[in-house]
Amino acid sequence: MDVKVLKAGSGDCILIQHQNHNILIDGGNDSVYLLIQIDEIYKKGQAIDLLIITHHDDDHIKGIIDLLKLVVDGKYGENFIRQAIFNSPRLISGKILPIDDRSLSYKQAHDVEDLLLKIQSKWTKTTNDTKPIVFEDLTLTFLSPISEDLDTYSQQTGAYLSSDFKCDWKSPMAVLERFIDDDSQDISLPNRTSIVILLECEGKRILLPGDTTPGRMEQIINKLAAESEHGRAAFDYVKLPHHASYRSLNKNIVEKIACTKFIISTNSKKHYLPNKRALLKIYKFLKREDEQIEFLFNYEESLNNLEITEAEKKKYRIKLTGNNRNYGIGI
Repeated sequence: MDVKVLKAGSGDCILIQHQNHNILIDGGNDSVYLLIQIDEIYKKGQAIDLLIITHHDDDHIKGIIDLLKLVVDGKYGENFIRQAIFNSPRLISGKILPIDDRSLSYKQAHDVEDLLLKIQSKWTKTTNDTKPIVFEDLTLTFLSPISEDLDTYSQQTGAYLSSDFKCDWKSPMAVLERFIDDDSQDISLPNRTSIVILLECEGKRILLPGDTTPGRMEQIINKLAAESEHGRAAFDYVKLPHHASYRSLNKNIVEKIACTKFIISTNSKKHYLPNKRALLKIYKFLKREDEQIEFLFNYEESLNNLEITEAEKKKYRIKLTGNNRNYGIGI
């Protein structure tokens, strides 16, 4: 199994490839590296077996629009995308809702709906009750959202990112450490409806939480931890929710995770993400022996923006890894 966390602007774009199967999760808001990968898939005579759009924020959906337009125009053929999962307002509510001109992401959701209808792709919604999807020995289990949140959100317009818009890059970690708390948490319904996926293959477990809120994430982790014999939810990798926003993690989540490798997906050009305080929360609350915590960034410049010194890396036992492939992160 190859998991590619592509450079995709300020958002997420993850390509999973296994035994000639291709699964695409989100498209970011910069599709350059995505379309390079798509061309390679097409040249091999393969297709996108499954497209998943976790939610319709601009930095997750714009690249998908770029891809779908090329499919509609005939570059890859109408059967290139075999199945799509997208919890779109039209699919949930059964009606087309009016669009506020200010709601870019909501308009983009309508664009994706129209494009999917044109290519006649098998298009469904998903919740935590959806059965896992299996490709050979690769399994995708859907952990969120819950139906009630989708029903509520489908009646609203607009989607947005949630951040406190405070830049902590210039502050030393020792100073920031004194102010680590869970007083400010993301509670936005748009982010709560984000699809959360557990990817399992070849003995590996990777958690892909999209932009889900800490309240919903805590429910998911509590359930997984309760099912574990060690009382913690074990993963080989966790992609940090909402591009490593401080407001998307809390003490209860981190304490019940068993993992030392965390992925950060953003080019740092939106809302001062990642937050250095998010890394500190993991350092402070993660239960471990003497293991080093590794943070993997799909953009080198995102890592550099944090200005974490060598002395701080040693003190906090953290390893920072910039994009290890030209397209981002390969694991």
